[in-house]
Amino acid sequence: MMIMTKYAVVDLEATSASHTSKIIQIGIAIVEGGKITKTYQTDVNPHEALDFHITALTGITTAQVERAPDFREIMPAVADILQDCIFVAHNVKFDYQLLARTFEQHGASLDMPRVDTIELARVFYPSLKKYGLESLSHVLNLQHDRPHEALSDAYATANLLIKMQEKMANLPKNVLSEILHHATDNLVYETPCVISEQLKVANRKHADMIKVNHIATLKPYFSENKNLVKKNFRANLKLLKLDERTQQKTFAEIVRERLTDPTASFIEAPTGIGKTYAYLLTLLGQGKQVIVSVPTKVLQDQLMEDLAPIFKAKFGVNFAKILGTRNYISLEKFSKLLYTCDDGKNFEIFKMKILVWLTETKTGELDEVSPTMTSHTYLDSIRHTGDARQGQLHYEQDFWQLTQQKSKNAQVIVINHAYLAERIVDQTEMFEHKVLLVDEAQQLFSVLENAQQKSVKILDELVKVVSHTSQLRKRLVERLTYQVSLRQLDIEKIRLDATELGLDAITDVLANPDDFIWMQDHVLKSSPTDFLNFSAMIPKATKVYLIGATLAMSETKAVFPELLGFSDYTFDTVAADKITNQKVFVATDSPDITTLSPQEYADFLSEKIQELKKLGKPMLVLFTSHASLALTAQALSDAHVNFLHADEIGDASRVKKKFDEQHNPILLGSKRFWEGVDFDKQDELLLVITRLPFSVPDDILIRKYAKRFKNPFYDFSVPLATLQLKQAFGRVNRRKQQQSSVLIFDKRLAGKTYAKKMVSKLGQTYEIDFLPFDEITDQTKIFLG
Repeated sequence: MMIMTKYAVVDLEATSASHTSKIIQIGIAIVEGGKITKTYQTDVNPHEALDFHITALTGITTAQVERAPDFREIMPAVADILQDCIFVAHNVKFDYQLLARTFEQHGASLDMPRVDTIELARVFYPSLKKYGLESLSHVLNLQHDRPHEALSDAYATANLLIKMQEKMANLPKNVLSEILHHATDNLVYETPCVISEQLKVANRKHADMIKVNHIATLKPYFSENKNLVKKNFRANLKLLKLDERTQQKTFAEIVRERLTDPTASFIEAPTGIGKTYAYLLTLLGQGKQVIVSVPTKVLQDQLMEDLAPIFKAKFGVNFAKILGTRNYISLEKFSKLLYTCDDGKNFEIFKMKILVWLTETKTGELDEVSPTMTSHTYLDSIRHTGDARQGQLHYEQDFWQLTQQKSKNAQVIVINHAYLAERIVDQTEMFEHKVLLVDEAQQLFSVLENAQQKSVKILDELVKVVSHTSQLRKRLVERLTYQVSLRQLDIEKIRLDATELGLDAITDVLANPDDFIWMQDHVLKSSPTDFLNFSAMIPKATKVYLIGATLAMSETKAVFPELLGFSDYTFDTVAADKITNQKVFVATDSPDITTLSPQEYADFLSEKIQELKKLGKPMLVLFTSHASLALTAQALSDAHVNFLHADEIGDASRVKKKFDEQHNPILLGSKRFWEGVDFDKQDELLLVITRLPFSVPDDILIRKYAKRFKNPFYDFSVPLATLQLKQAFGRVNRRKQQQSSVLIFDKRLAGKTYAKKMVSKLGQTYEIDFLPFDEITDQTKIFLG
């Protein structure tokens, strides 16, 4: 049955965005039966000059509108075309109110049902990051040749409406019915009527889905795992049409030779030699099932997107990715939420888009859900806790248990270091009789440290007792609040007060008096005095490799394995060639950081970033503190410089995608971008290091190192900072065809005693030039072209 409701899709261009604005252009596209049947466009004379910002945005000039009819002349034609239609717009409130007010000013009225395509798009495209018309047009391939021209905008919005109608009609009827149930009182104006009408024609069979009550998910697909990888490394490379590289071959030979050695195998090898292909082809060629652990979810995704399809197509090898349970949706929790419809408009929209998303996702990973109008509270309410069991209503659809099934049918399982630390002890069967390869193993330090820490948010605990009326309890709360505010904590007093108040979460953190205990950002933390013994966590029947570009912290002894608890191991090194596609510069005329206020240094960095912007290259700016990043970001904003603020965007993979999509972007990033994200898409890059990455003296890792070694600064902090610099350099040097220039604005590297040790280590691989800033920009211009 063809639905012939008429929709008038309207876009207005106006003199401003205020409530006193006047129309300067009208575009209307009529949609009937899923097609655009008629269009209308006219300029309108507002009888005032246009602001230059409006002309710049729309291309409409004052001279153009001065020749146009005024609204009274075209009002009958507009009223006629809108007759018997539903009014549709992208942000309908603005367009409808402006048009209705203009009608009223000319002695007429406008009273029409209204539909907002922004609200519909948020529901029916639940994984998109932006819902502006230009962004939607780009992602959905809508015809939109002239953004901010009224008819072009109306035409694109009309096509968006048609696409959404088609999508609604193709959803399972039980899902669309549930969406309508939540939409009725929560989508603006008459927007739910579009869903209601498509529900009447939503009769398509869905053999590819599992439906339980109002939830539909894709049937899982389990492909056969074949593993056709040959033992001959060169033959595998030839099949992949890859050239054999000397360092890669050396690395692969070490992996093969160490496979029969039951002890842990540490291998340090430079970036850009093809390590991932080398270890996968070597281990798979020996018929091994491999668990690859990488530092971040971003790198997991890169492996799954870049390599998994190739290995499946060429060798029949299945890859599976596993995350911690909290990353997946719990359908049991979500289905219970659907029984309530009074959780507020935004939460109801969230439920609707999850219903749509569930019909599309193959993973059930909550990171896929658009962050727009999606709070952490909403996501936390449906996070999985790992309690999937047979007999549950949605067990057959449960993404967590499906992920476990897929991992059993995979030759390569990709996890991250946090998951490794969490699961290797209590899920030994997952790791036994397999090869565990820890990539970028140097990052295990911080992950293992986080795994053994206990923490509690003090304010959250105090809120639980602050409402009690007892004067004694109030005094105890006041005393406890005072104690945790002191720079030097009196642990025994805090423990006594917390015990008296029954705050078990606090007493649990303080349970071991021998632990390191400290306050950080209103969070009370504790950690054992030694590093976590990773070697003791590995099942005996598991062969383990720990590889990375920066494992050797000392020239004389392999400190890194010992800190992880290994006493019996092998340590191999693949010699690094002198890097020629990356230059490192230290700005000798940088100010002495210790003499500047944080704001003064931020202003200095802002000025230099603006100078570097003129080179016309993508730029990654790395900070050692969030505060410094925030101050520099504000200085750049004040100077009207466009940039990506990693702390505000959130998820690292989302930040990287934005960086990859933009033309010569500037990205301000902090800790996670020193080590966990690879920028491999750009042919040329600028990397700015704002400050040497030294840990602060009271950093927990420094305190632990000080317990075991005489000089923690020279034996730990300096080597660690050097490794972190090398890691940062490696983030923008992922392939030989890529060129990058590194600028360090910390002249301590040119003068301090410890700097000689750092420069000596870095100089083995990198060419380092100490120059004034102006000369650096000249050299960079020549080097990058």
